[in-house]
Amino acid sequence: MDTNWPFWLAGLALGGFVPAFAWLTGKTLGISSGYSEMCSLAAPAGSERWKLWFALGLPLGGLASNALDGTVWAATSSTEMQATLGVSTVPQYALLALGGALIGYGARTAGGCTSGHSIVGIALGAKSSLIATLGFMLGGFATTWAVVQALGATP
Repeated sequence: MDTNWPFWLAGLALGGFVPAFAWLTGKTLGISSGYSEMCSLAAPAGSERWKLWFALGLPLGGLASNALDGTVWAATSSTEMQATLGVSTVPQYALLALGGALIGYGARTAGGCTSGHSIVGIALGAKSSLIATLGFMLGGFATTWAVVQALGATP
């Protein structure tokens, strides 16, 4: 039995929660700022420390959901990545860590990550987030096209 939410219901829930949260608390959700809180743990806790708990709650909530569902979580590696790039498991993790660091740098430079701009920014009516999201989408489409062309794969 499929226990996943339908995409449209999950989208409505998320789309409704973001502006409601902002209206009720005067704060905006954002995962990249939660990770910056993680990086500043040595500093005294400020008014934004809740973002750390938000960032930690996402993976912990997923693990709890798996545990309650009876699913056993295990780390995996991608055979597609190994076949395409010719790298084994350890270099895959290094590439993923490097990619994560670059994404984090880009998120801080752009004033938020892709989901922060696309979900939170647009829900709150930020014109800059709409422009950033269009840039993310166009960049993603162009990169996908270039990779497919370079690998000679057909979608």
